[in-house]
Amino acid sequence: MKQRITIDDLNELSTEQKERLRKWWMVRNPGLSDLYVVKVKYDDVACYEGPFVNSGHRDFNEDYHKGEALPLLSIGQMIEMVQGNLESGLLIEYNNDQVSNYFHWKIPKRILPDGLLSNDIPNFELCDLLWLATKTVL
Repeated sequence: MKQRITIDDLNELSTEQKERLRKWWMVRNPGLSDLYVVKVKYDDVACYEGPFVNSGHRDFNEDYHKGEALPLLSIGQMIEMVQGNLESGLLIEYNNDQVSNYFHWKIPKRILPDGLLSNDIPNFELCDLLWLATKTVL
């Protein structure tokens, strides 16, 4: 099961979305052990390298404060971001009947891309579906 977004996922964001993501991450204070990537330039071509682990040392602090670092969001971080930016957020229901215990997720359709068909949703991993919702919030 995919646990977090990738560099390819980050590359889907516009410059403005990346800046909003970085600001959100800054406000919530990057945690120790957060995974992140750093923007580097090679021959006038910018790309992201990583992942790196926030260990609280100088390299992370320097990258973070220069605006070169972006988080590789975990499933939990994406839930936090989506929940914090929507009136209804995500609804998680827990069913405890005689037969089974399970969680049921409800993601409001308005935070998913218009072109996403409901029969496509079962083909997504939870991380990828949350990434679609997160990009909409950004």
